[in-house]
Amino acid sequence: TCLRRRKKMALAFQVADVKKPLISVRRIVEKGNLVSFGPKPEDNFIENRTSGDRIALKPNGKCSYLMAVVFESGLATEITVDSGAEENVCPWEWGEEFGLYEPRTWMKFRNASGGLIDHWGEREVVVTSPF
Repeated sequence: TCLRRRKKMALAFQVADVKKPLISVRRIVEKGNLVSFGPKPEDNFIENRTSGDRIALKPNGKCSYLMAVVFESGLATEITVDSGAEENVCPWEWGEEFGLYEPRTWMKFRNASGGLIDHWGEREVVVTSPF
């Protein structure tokens, strides 16, 4: 069943020179969640294995899936769910109201072409699911 009430979530992101926020499937499943990408719209979701709560994912038409969320400020935004990403990353301006902190580990990110991506720090954003 999809969530009928808003669920608050704290998500850690590495702030880097990227164009959009990406959440790593690897990091999602490490937290005890199931990620499902299926042929039907209702087959696309993240499920908390303990509570059974689900967050729906929607295809963006470009072979990716989006998770719709809302910042505490009320700003609606989307996060691309990325099965190839090692870490959750976001651009400098995305979620900047949550601040920027020195990361536990400085990382050397690379883009798909092998070029280095600047890493500026870490931020923990608090979002709710609109479902």
